[in-house]
Amino acid sequence: MSQLHVNYLFIPLLISLFAVSGYGIWELFLALRHKRSKEHYVKEVLRSFDKMFVLVPTLNEKETIGAMIENLVEISNKLKNEIPITLVVINDASTDGTAEVLANYQGYPNLKVITRELPDAQEGKGAALNAGLDWIETLGLDENKTIVGVIDSDSTPDSLLFSNVYQAFIHSNYDLIQTGVQILNANSFLTLMQKFEFEIINLLSQIIRNDWGSALASGNGQFMTLKMTSEIRWRGTLLDDLDFSINGLLKGYYGGFLSQTLVPQEGVLSYHKLIKQRVRWCQGGMQCFFRYTKSVFKSKMISPQLKSDIVAFMISAFFSMLIFPSSLVSIIVMIILFFHYPLSTFFIFCGILLINGLIAFTVYYSTAYVLKVDKTLDNKLSILKFAYGNLLYTWLLSPVAYIAFFRLVIGKNNWEKTSHDGSQSSKELGEVK
Repeated sequence: MSQLHVNYLFIPLLISLFAVSGYGIWELFLALRHKRSKEHYVKEVLRSFDKMFVLVPTLNEKETIGAMIENLVEISNKLKNEIPITLVVINDASTDGTAEVLANYQGYPNLKVITRELPDAQEGKGAALNAGLDWIETLGLDENKTIVGVIDSDSTPDSLLFSNVYQAFIHSNYDLIQTGVQILNANSFLTLMQKFEFEIINLLSQIIRNDWGSALASGNGQFMTLKMTSEIRWRGTLLDDLDFSINGLLKGYYGGFLSQTLVPQEGVLSYHKLIKQRVRWCQGGMQCFFRYTKSVFKSKMISPQLKSDIVAFMISAFFSMLIFPSSLVSIIVMIILFFHYPLSTFFIFCGILLINGLIAFTVYYSTAYVLKVDKTLDNKLSILKFAYGNLLYTWLLSPVAYIAFFRLVIGKNNWEKTSHDGSQSSKELGEVK
């Protein structure tokens, strides 16, 4: 094999290396910019709110919903002098005994249970949330002084989260406040990878979006004014939070992000369930790409930087379809080179792994230090595991884009809920603070 051909074979590897390096440096840049985040809120109180509703869509959550209700009712009692909170649980035609568990809480103060029945049920998270919103709208409240939040039924937030959200609203003019997400059960490879995804990568993305004009809703830990919620509502897409955010931006509603306020939730434990979850997210991103790309580009309500970020986020669902074949080509190149130049190829391979690992380690450790995240992420060994484990994790998720695209092409748009193990007790998940 000629030296010229060998040089050509290195091209895919060099492209991959530069891509990883560039992304890593960009993530580090975002982490250092975090010090500006307080500029989005002012010291003065700009407005007041009289009421907060927390929507909890529930489908077959028998194992977790009881602890969730007790936790939020206790929080509402604790914060009644700051902001009255009412918990609205929407039972979306559960069949696992969730209804029986909810029956035990009938008569609880600050609790409303809405029961949906088939065939007008199990139409997706958005439809369930709209059912809760319909009930709130019957109360005749001031939509400018009412907050509507969304919390997953496996979450165990503390009172500080709701207090911080309330303070963020009264010290800003945002129509939406999104908290960060904390993965509690990071005791396996899959859940550790999810922890880094949510608490480092997604968090950094939200910080820069906030700087560019608006954070995006992320489902769990999402809070809006009743005015925004009633005008935008949830639609029939598989990625309802992105759909909600884009529609809000197109109508002039903007969101803030609370990077130091985290809503606790469980990571997905099994590979099969993780693939189902990511297929839904990926297909939802594809749906939003076809529905909103043109409107986003034409909108005068969205900054150019934020437009680029949103479109890039939606297009990444398609771009990820190139990751697997590109990685496969790189491996084939390595094998070919190894047979012709075993020693050189070995050193090049080790060099690529070392550079990738050093960049990832530096980025994530610096981010963990700057953001003062929990001890799991501020641990050099855990970060080292993620730096190299993320390569395997990316490969494990490679089928997602293909499955999502196939479902999109054949018109299979049904909403498949992500189920959680629910094996942790309320004490293990977190207590009221």
